[in-house]
Amino acid sequence: MISIKKLGYGVVIAALVVFAFSCGKDYNRLSGKWTASGDLGDTTDLHSWYIEYEFKGKEYTKKGYPPISEEGKIEVIEERGDSLKFLFFVVKSDPEQKSYEEWIVLKDSTIQIGGLMLRKSPVTPQ
Repeated sequence: MISIKKLGYGVVIAALVVFAFSCGKDYNRLSGKWTASGDLGDTTDLHSWYIEYEFKGKEYTKKGYPPISEEGKIEVIEERGDSLKFLFFVVKSDPEQKSYEEWIVLKDSTIQIGGLMLRKSPVTPQ
């Protein structure tokens, strides 16, 4: 077994910095608002829906119609290329939702969550 003293503290610190940077980049790629919407049935039924996720670092909110709201924290637990498995720690939700795992596929300006393709919303100046 190699001790930290033999490796040198500089090597250990460099490895930790590289690890922290590589984990953070996926959160940065996910940052922003992502939306999807559609209709179920014909136009006379008016069964429209929408979903919006907003990611800020390791925090997220989800809202939509029919009425749904959720907020909490996320953590990457597995990575396979552009696919990341997240643990969603639900802090507050309506209807009530327990924490869950979900794969997210990141591709350019789209993400796929639970079979839905969401597009990144443009940033609006404040």
